[in-house]
Amino acid sequence: MAALIIDPSYHPILLFGLASNVYSFVLITLALRRADWLTDLKFSLTKFYVLMGWVPLAFLALSLLISPRYLLLFVATGVMGIVGELIVSVAWRRFFAEPIWTYSYRSVLAGYTSTLNFLPWAVGALLFCETRRVLGGPVPAAWTFERPMAVSAAGLAVGLLLAWPLSRFTSARVRRFTRLAFAVFCLPIAAAAAALALWESPRFLLLMAAFAGVGFFTEYTYGRGMSLFFERGLWTYNHWKIDHGHSSFVTFPLWALGGLYFHFIAGFVGL
Repeated sequence: MAALIIDPSYHPILLFGLASNVYSFVLITLALRRADWLTDLKFSLTKFYVLMGWVPLAFLALSLLISPRYLLLFVATGVMGIVGELIVSVAWRRFFAEPIWTYSYRSVLAGYTSTLNFLPWAVGALLFCETRRVLGGPVPAAWTFERPMAVSAAGLAVGLLLAWPLSRFTSARVRRFTRLAFAVFCLPIAAAAAALALWESPRFLLLMAAFAGVGFFTEYTYGRGMSLFFERGLWTYNHWKIDHGHSSFVTFPLWALGGLYFHFIAGFVGL
């Protein structure tokens, strides 16, 4: 345990955890003086951003005490997380009539995303970045991440070229969700993973599996936790629901790809 704390590679996640816990302690202490603030389940932007205030605080601490690149990571991944979510939503609706998720508050662009998602995407990106660091995965420095990114993009492209005609032989031809149709939808993700394992390193399979687990757990705990403060959950998944739609089994392959996506973004900002 002492080695874990001393090892500089663990400093970012430890500092992130410390900042979030200090903020949470202060928030709970103040909230106890106004019990109605916690028990009133009506949604408001003020309440949401007060609850999420620990996120910019934690990134500010990382940028001041470790590297200013964390501030760049915060901005880049907050924006690119929403962009990635839009891409997934559009692709999903090409296959299936019912959306993958339904947002309860501040949904925009036909419900594909929400204006509330900037902060949670930044948190997820940091956790993916630190997952790669903890596992000792390939560091996406400027001279190492470009080839894996190109290989994964090629794998995705091949998977898309296969998935689209194959979808005609599944219920996706009438935009109905089934296991087989979903498997075909995930074919590009599998192709990207296979390409990375074959032409880069099998370690990418371990990383993507870890990304899937980290993404699933983080999304569920965040969504479930926030639902305690509002009359409805921030979102509801529409297929293979877990705990009334706070999460879904369909997210595992999506998080595997999402973690890889943020892994490469971290390379662009030098982390």
